[in-house]
Amino acid sequence: MKKAIAYIRVSKARDGMITQDTQLEKIKQYCKLQDIELVDTYIDLDYSGRSSNRPAFQKLFQNIKRDNLNADYLMVYKLDRFARSVTDFHNYMKVLDKYEVNFVSITQQFDTSTPIGRLIRNILVDFAQFESEMTSERVKDNLLRNAANGQWNGGTTPYGYNLTDEGLEINQEEAEIIKQFYTWYLEPGGSLNQIAQRANKAKIKSSNGKTWAPSRIGEILANPLYCIADKEIIAYFEKQDIEVFNQEAIDGKKALLRYNRRKSKNEIGAVRDKSKWLIAVAEHNGIVSSDLYIKTQRKRDRRANRPSRAGTGVKGLLAYLLKCSDCGRAMTYYSSTKTLADGSKKDYSYYKCRGRNMGEIVCEGQSTKAEYAENLVIARLKELCKKDNLSKEIGNLKDELQESITLLKNKAEEINTKLKEITAEEKNLISKLKKLSSEHLITIIEEEAEELAAKRNKLELELQSIDSQILEHSNELYSEEYLRSQLDLFEENFDTMNFEDQRNLLQSIIKKIIYDKGKIDLEYYF
Repeated sequence: MKKAIAYIRVSKARDGMITQDTQLEKIKQYCKLQDIELVDTYIDLDYSGRSSNRPAFQKLFQNIKRDNLNADYLMVYKLDRFARSVTDFHNYMKVLDKYEVNFVSITQQFDTSTPIGRLIRNILVDFAQFESEMTSERVKDNLLRNAANGQWNGGTTPYGYNLTDEGLEINQEEAEIIKQFYTWYLEPGGSLNQIAQRANKAKIKSSNGKTWAPSRIGEILANPLYCIADKEIIAYFEKQDIEVFNQEAIDGKKALLRYNRRKSKNEIGAVRDKSKWLIAVAEHNGIVSSDLYIKTQRKRDRRANRPSRAGTGVKGLLAYLLKCSDCGRAMTYYSSTKTLADGSKKDYSYYKCRGRNMGEIVCEGQSTKAEYAENLVIARLKELCKKDNLSKEIGNLKDELQESITLLKNKAEEINTKLKEITAEEKNLISKLKKLSSEHLITIIEEEAEELAAKRNKLELELQSIDSQILEHSNELYSEEYLRSQLDLFEENFDTMNFEDQRNLLQSIIKKIIYDKGKIDLEYYF
């Protein structure tokens, strides 16, 4: 006899007449008619279907993933007892499919063990994909609109600034360090390596308390976020076919924001063509003059166009990917040619961490032969291409992504609750304001309203950041087809590709490679 478990949910509103007993009785009747044994019941009382943070629901899926369900069917009274979001429903269905548990909604004739039930499921899956893509476009449009208006879109607070309710505010101590970096770079012999060494020897700490790396210095020197906006910097960017928005906000103090520079994970490479960037006059104030910024960019451009010194050209297959396990820095590719005793020449190439050269001994400076590390990575990817290994890897990572999405959604619910409370307080203040005639009391009420508005803005920024993270994770859940296509491309064509195509393909699959004394750990884009 087939076995089933029941899931019952009753919300705080008690859902009219759909009581716990009603749902259970209907499920029992259905099981009896279908000759199915009901072996267990999971019940959530006073919980909304919009949240996955339901105790019995969580326990149910834990048992499913541990293969402890011992049932052929999961039964509910109606679909909305199980989930209200199409996207959530789709994700739960993927778990049930993986563990071969059929889903039945007894009042809607929805049974995934039947052809019509699977058809309905597939329609919902397609709609979930559509819903995700539409959400993606809405979030992207909002971010672009904010950026074009000079609004900070959230994320990690940049070095040199503090994040307040009003936005980015200059941190005077860090701002002086920013200016010093620009000045050092323009000195004769100034370079990213030299600045990192000087900063570390002077015990200047970065925002996370760690030592400075040349790459981090380079990010600061290149970012127009620090540059005061004026007609000179506008002309500089427009000569590069980069459109500058919100120019009417120029006041001799405000800085710039750069957006749409980095490619999405599904695009080859890391940085978009400059013509696709978006620059806008920002709401926050700048730190360095446009003259200092432009001179710095021109020097960086000259250095970038110089022929590479012997042994330091970026030719390694794992360039930008290989990281040192001791300090987290990128391992630099080196090559050299040596003349042997018989007069013949032999090429040598290796990757080495330059952590020891950053002004203080922060790691042992690991190194490895390039051929050894590259062969390890290629072998690991070829092993991953095997169907069973890939399915298991993607399955595990998708479970982790789903857990992250759940946590983020719970956080978003908390913020929405706070926003509702603020809305109620604002309505209360407006009601009070209408009844007041005293100028003094009116001023007090207006100040309270401004404080509430500041809180609202901060929460909305936080919510927008969470929505972006949820979107990113959700897109990753739907990227299996893309990932499989990239790995198929690797398996079929990698050995015959030219060097640049090989490196670009690796960078589209692998996020980073941690090297630890002869061993490697790969972090993928899924």
